[in-house]
Amino acid sequence: MQSTDLSLLLLIVTATTLVVESFMPQPPLYSKTHPSTSNRGTTLMNAAPDGMKWFVKTEQFCKPYPQVKPYLEAHREWVRSLREDNTEQQIVVSGYRVDENNKPGGGGLMIFAAEDHDAAEAFVKNDPLIQNECVEYKLNRWIPETGDISLE
Repeated sequence: MQSTDLSLLLLIVTATTLVVESFMPQPPLYSKTHPSTSNRGTTLMNAAPDGMKWFVKTEQFCKPYPQVKPYLEAHREWVRSLREDNTEQQIVVSGYRVDENNKPGGGGLMIFAAEDHDAAEAFVKNDPLIQNECVEYKLNRWIPETGDISLE
């Protein structure tokens, strides 16, 4: 074989490998065997980090908004810092709920990972909204059963 034939053969084998690999099943971007602690890129929530369980905190304001407002900004900063310094693999997702007219004031929702209910409770008690008694909250363990959530 000539050098040109070998180069062409190598190119065909490489292209075939790339095509075959693109159709092979890929592991989820976030699973027990492929944990991700990054807050960038896509994270799938089909499995909590090793040794962790998913929890959901829902909350409702129990004080007038002007009294809540200063602590709401502190809450947002707390969440931002958790996502930036995600050393404990908590994968925090947080946001507020709106009514049928897309008006805020319906409270908030946070999804995060913790070892157990006691650890989850200790975690949410660091929330400035809870520390300053601005919200009534409910904490539940969440077990994903059907579907998946993709985080960007």
